[in-house]
Amino acid sequence: MKHRIDPKIDCVFKALLGSEENRNLLVHFLNAILTGDLSVPITEAEPLNPMLRCFWTNN
Repeated sequence: MKHRIDPKIDCVFKALLGSEENRNLLVHFLNAILTGDLSVPITEAEPLNPMLRCFWTNN
């Protein structure tokens, strides 16, 4: 199945990996990218980009 949204586009990437709802996706992504550099897998991550939070909420 081909997706119409390209995850390589900056705002799509941030929406996928920078939201609280997708924390597990961020953890899996980081573990996949850093697999050779980590002594133990990452089990928890917290997105900290405040601009992303302002952009995606109505606050």
